[in-house]
Amino acid sequence: MNKDYLLLKNLYGLLEAGYSIEEALRLCQQMIHYHVIDEMLEQLNHGESIENILLNSSLPHLFCEYFRFFQNKNCLSEAIKKSLDICIMKEEYQNKLKSKLTYPSILVTFLFLFSLFVVFMLLPNVNQLFSSFQIEKSFLIEILFGFFYFIPSFIIGAVFIALYLVLRLIYALKHKLYRIIEMYLKWPIFKLILQKYFSLKFALYFHELLSEDIDSTSVISILNEQMTDSDLKIILYEINNRLYGGENLEEILEDFEYFDDLFISFFRMYMKNPQQRHSLSYYIQVTYEYLDYCIERFLKYLIPMIYGFVALFVITIYIAIIIPMMNSISNI
Repeated sequence: MNKDYLLLKNLYGLLEAGYSIEEALRLCQQMIHYHVIDEMLEQLNHGESIENILLNSSLPHLFCEYFRFFQNKNCLSEAIKKSLDICIMKEEYQNKLKSKLTYPSILVTFLFLFSLFVVFMLLPNVNQLFSSFQIEKSFLIEILFGFFYFIPSFIIGAVFIALYLVLRLIYALKHKLYRIIEMYLKWPIFKLILQKYFSLKFALYFHELLSEDIDSTSVISILNEQMTDSDLKIILYEINNRLYGGENLEEILEDFEYFDDLFISFFRMYMKNPQQRHSLSYYIQVTYEYLDYCIERFLKYLIPMIYGFVALFVITIYIAIIIPMMNSISNI
């Protein structure tokens, strides 16, 4: 847990214990010695509200987004706790994903370094040996040598393209560049990821307001007013306008490519029986389990593919280098 989350965890715990805001912040400063707390105390002494202080601080953007939503419906400590719980859940999921991808990443890195060794160390020496023994390379050997030179460029290019696409998508989500997001929705893999992202986020907010006995139309209206700094804003704005135009909420959501089919199915079940508010909660739980399943399945095929590629690479080196050299030596 980083310092930001540790600060927020201690802060809501002290506020729930009955300490004043200033006392809680001073105690937090003694516990973790974080410069952000000094800035908060200074703003508090100048008459700023703690809500504005938290929203305008250098705390994570995700926390501020959820806190802006929860602060209007909960007491301060509970709003901090609910926002922090979501942030920690996301961080834990990211850490779990990183741990699962560490081993495949090491294998790809090994393959890349091994290919560099072959290209810059092994092949130049082999070419010299071929020249010294006057070995003419066959057409097949020339193709295999070209394959060796191609591998490092392919790995660098693939990693660069993947990083570029992911970082561009993150930038588009952060700055609400919906033309770029809609472009990504045309690609199957990114479409699946984005639909899960928007469906999960929408379900979290929608489910929270449903617990306060607010009807669906009012929920959309409230979210549209409050979520001014969220990447959901454009979706909420269009849904809200179409609702006021007389369209049915269920039909509107079905018409949106931002939501996945599973979310629509659970939402349809809720609309048939509004008393079953747990439908969206169950969707959130099922989606996280499904994402875990997809990652496990992806790695199940990825790791053997990397092993197979390394084995193919080694066999190719044997065919292209060792066998011609052995044949040349046997003829001497």
